[in-house]
Amino acid sequence: MGAGNGKEASANARVDAALRKAKIKEDSKIKLLLLGAGESGKSTLFKQMKLLYKEKDFTPDQRKQSRQIVHGNIIQDICIVMEACKLKELGADDAKLWENYKTVCDWNKIHHVISASDGDVLKEMWHSPAVQACWMDRSDVQVQDALEYYMQDENIARVATGEEYAPTNQDIIRSRVRTSGVATESFRMGMATFEMYDVGGQRNERKKWIHSFEDVTGVIFVAAISEYDQVLFEDNTVNRQEEAVLLFRKTLCEKWFQKVPFILFLNKKDLFREKLARIPFRIDEGDRKRNTDYEGAVIDPNVKYSIDETDAAFEEIYEDTCDYLQLLYEKQKAYRENPLKIYTYIINSTDTENTGRVMNACKDIILQENLLRGGWYVQGA
Repeated sequence: MGAGNGKEASANARVDAALRKAKIKEDSKIKLLLLGAGESGKSTLFKQMKLLYKEKDFTPDQRKQSRQIVHGNIIQDICIVMEACKLKELGADDAKLWENYKTVCDWNKIHHVISASDGDVLKEMWHSPAVQACWMDRSDVQVQDALEYYMQDENIARVATGEEYAPTNQDIIRSRVRTSGVATESFRMGMATFEMYDVGGQRNERKKWIHSFEDVTGVIFVAAISEYDQVLFEDNTVNRQEEAVLLFRKTLCEKWFQKVPFILFLNKKDLFREKLARIPFRIDEGDRKRNTDYEGAVIDPNVKYSIDETDAAFEEIYEDTCDYLQLLYEKQKAYRENPLKIYTYIINSTDTENTGRVMNACKDIILQENLLRGGWYVQGA
């Protein structure tokens, strides 16, 4: 009997030790919650993190799966643009354009693989005056920005090769599958283990966010600064920038996040620069009224600006608008109960090298904040 009790006690001790070890391992993880409005680039950042710190490259199976996603994105997006052309009454007299559209609509009903001849049809549509005019005025069109990348001549030539098409890393990073629910990934950065949660950004997904994430170590909020002139996927009466700012404020004020550091990524700076050179940042009246308290430099509609960092006038506009946007987001912390330092970075999440540099800096911030919260680190010591 005594020997049996001894064995049972030994087994219990081993179980307890294993549980303690598992708890220590779990508690040592740096848990990051990735938040932001729909289309902000969260999921692109999530893919970059996996590429940078876990997989190092996409597998052949992932590339094969991505072929269908990329082809589907292109077909769906060109159809969306054509529907917008119809609403805007563009290209009504271009019979060939609408004939091609009918063909592409048929592709959109199936998992169509884009061949070389299909690529010629798509290129003809893309370069038509109607589609280009619609693309340049797409603030109310719910289409992915990546379409322009895929439709560049050198890219569509690669993509439109049927089953032989092997998506590049950039092709995969820019592809889009709308996030629903929560995606989780663990990876190591240096000596630290990170666990990142990517949650759906559309309004109907947000109510699922908060309750499950009381014990996160940090929050990364992603906002697309290029969307200052665009409207929501769910409600075309609401400006995307205004929605993102309001969402950031609500997230800052959540009781579960009162003691965690916030990292703010103002994303899509490349698209922002391109758009800023031709679309007014501030509009004082009308349906598209926005940023009415902005007092920095503005574009002259009669001037053609260069966005390659050589145009001093444009760089002043870019710097002023970035400063305005950073302040606009950061001042939302005034609605919180507890004081907070927000760590802000202006990024392009499709740029792997840029993302890696920024995330390495963020890693140090998060680890330091975690030590501060645990009483293991004294600032200035």
